[in-house]
Amino acid sequence: MSNYSIYLPTMSWAIRLGLVSALILLLPLDAHSETFLADNGLTINIYAGDDLEPYLVDDGDARLLRHPSIGDVELFLGPQDERFTRSDVTEFTPLSRDAVTAALRDVHSLRVGIEIDVFILPAPPVVTAGSFARRNAILLSPSFGAVDESAVASVTVHELGHVLTWGYFDKHPDRWRTYLELRGLNEVDNGPAAPHAGRAREILAEDIRYLFGGRLANVYGGIENSALPLPDSVFGLNVFLMESLSGAPVVGVGVACTAFPNPCNPRTTIELSIPGDEILRDVSAARLELFDTRGRRVRVVEGGEFGNGRLLLSWDGRDDSGASLPSGRYLYVAGWQDLRGRGAVTLLK
Repeated sequence: MSNYSIYLPTMSWAIRLGLVSALILLLPLDAHSETFLADNGLTINIYAGDDLEPYLVDDGDARLLRHPSIGDVELFLGPQDERFTRSDVTEFTPLSRDAVTAALRDVHSLRVGIEIDVFILPAPPVVTAGSFARRNAILLSPSFGAVDESAVASVTVHELGHVLTWGYFDKHPDRWRTYLELRGLNEVDNGPAAPHAGRAREILAEDIRYLFGGRLANVYGGIENSALPLPDSVFGLNVFLMESLSGAPVVGVGVACTAFPNPCNPRTTIELSIPGDEILRDVSAARLELFDTRGRRVRVVEGGEFGNGRLLLSWDGRDDSGASLPSGRYLYVAGWQDLRGRGAVTLLK
């Protein structure tokens, strides 16, 4: 561990996998992020610098990252924060947006269909003191000094491995069983109580980085757990992961979702596409959350109506107390069971 805020294993082998260049299209989907569509199937929302500022809030003595996709994440107030135990660190340096984007673009040999939020943090999260992933979000902790692009790429793609695990494995016990068998692991010895490098989730994230990360993500060679055989020497592992990490995730990230009318004055209906042909659906599992552009949740609507393959959820322009909200742009997250959709609606009066 050098000046970087997350453990980076010492690696020695040279990458031999070819790169597939990614075609990136800039899509103005969110006023407070840059959104890219990569030809590996990733839709990437990058929040950094000024784009991240609307979601950084002060709550008493705490500094929070508050965003609809992750809730609240407390950040250290600075190197002088008494909870931050490293005395050799004098400043936090956010990771390079370009290096992070390039690392995600360079993920190859996969054709996923998942949308991810990437937060390039100005300070480490208090809960981990380093980078981590939560559902379809990647939170990248800053460096503690100079850091090269290979370190940024390695951490970024490792955390992407956790997102893909959440999207493509956690609702598929059969995939987990097959993976454990291929890798010679078991649920007890390689469970959450194991040392970090011995946990199945960490091993899978490293396998994804090693097999599908670009050149910079593999400059160090090897994987964190050096006691295990390298992923490309495990018969059938590459093909199994390519087949498992494909198409839309079972969690339903990126389900089509629209609001009409938009702008509204004040009532609007959010429509969430629901795949499948179920006749009976439980509307009590439906939920709509509204947030202002600072990331503060202002309204929760429970329940809705089903019709023509869509879930319909209505919002009347009011907050949870019943007060009319001012004109402006509001973000929403609509969901039913494991399906999620999101977007923005403008309230005009």
